[in-house]
Amino acid sequence: MDLGGEVSDLRLRALLMALTWPAAPLSHAFNPYVERCPNLDAPDAPHIRLANLARYLSERQNAHIALIGEAAGYRGCRFTGIPFTAEAQLLEWRNPGYRTTSSRDCYDERSARCVWRIVGARSDVVCWNAFPWHPHKPGRPLSNRQPSAAELRVGCFVLKLFLEWKRPERVIAVGRAAERALRMLGVPAVYARHPSHGGRRHFESAIHSLLGAMR
Repeated sequence: MDLGGEVSDLRLRALLMALTWPAAPLSHAFNPYVERCPNLDAPDAPHIRLANLARYLSERQNAHIALIGEAAGYRGCRFTGIPFTAEAQLLEWRNPGYRTTSSRDCYDERSARCVWRIVGARSDVVCWNAFPWHPHKPGRPLSNRQPSAAELRVGCFVLKLFLEWKRPERVIAVGRAAERALRMLGVPAVYARHPSHGGRRHFESAIHSLLGAMR
């Protein structure tokens, strides 16, 4: 996908271009930066999602804390292109630089709201996913599942590019899959429970404590 003159940082450009590889030599994984579902997505959805992500990362050039999640969720990053961010939040921001891509609904995500309630106002925190695409259950594109070991290995190449571009001082692994991926790369990380499936209070408590200690 041609980024044109939208991104001048060469490392960031390489990172964004790596995302446009097919998510799948692996099955049951959707690449929101390349693929489009005619029943769900606006006509130019992949380009919009990549542009959303490019803007988000460019605005956090100076962030020094990386919050690494597990994978793109169908109610969040699958439609916005931005980790831990849902379409409902893009609309709330009222920033014309960010655009939604769903053709039939405005999706919201509890995990996204939980994360942004804590880190949304902090320009020193940047979010990413260990598997940067959307793993779903067979035949159910609007579903989530944890990325497999094989998917994490594929995602590690892009995760490595992200970490080399950002060079964060501290890394927080949100969920065990993210922790495993970072361990594969030999990257030291602090663990925080994922906010989904009843983990919201544990996540909020851990992140408040960690971010308070990192100021």
